[in-house]
Amino acid sequence: MVRVLTDIRGMTLVEVLVTAVLISIVTVSLIATVVQSSSSSRHIDMVYTSSFLAQRRIDLMKRFDFDEVPAAEETDVRIGADGTIDTEGDYFRTTGVYTSSNPYLLRVKVSVDRDVDGSPSGYPVVMETYFVDSDEVMIYMHGK
Repeated sequence: MVRVLTDIRGMTLVEVLVTAVLISIVTVSLIATVVQSSSSSRHIDMVYTSSFLAQRRIDLMKRFDFDEVPAAEETDVRIGADGTIDTEGDYFRTTGVYTSSNPYLLRVKVSVDRDVDGSPSGYPVVMETYFVDSDEVMIYMHGK
């Protein structure tokens, strides 16, 4: 009852080609996924660093007296990833200070953009906050 296989065939050319195509599809898909992941990772890193730099600028400005805040205005200052001014830095920072009808209130807008071939990318991270002259407001609230 032992059956002996006498018709042993090799793989046909069609089977080899189908296998090669399937392996190629899987390989191309994996490579595309790795490339997309790497690109996304670089973009996320840039956004995270830009956000950190903008927040750091705002935190630094919180140490200023209210009257000193307008002097912190700047346009397209090149900075490094640590936030220091650097002519070879990878980021551009702009700080705008805007007054309102309320003399005790200033709006501060900080934008940080990545350097792409020597100029800003055009997609900055923007953070805004308000500064209040707390000394004057307290005097006003207490009627002095």
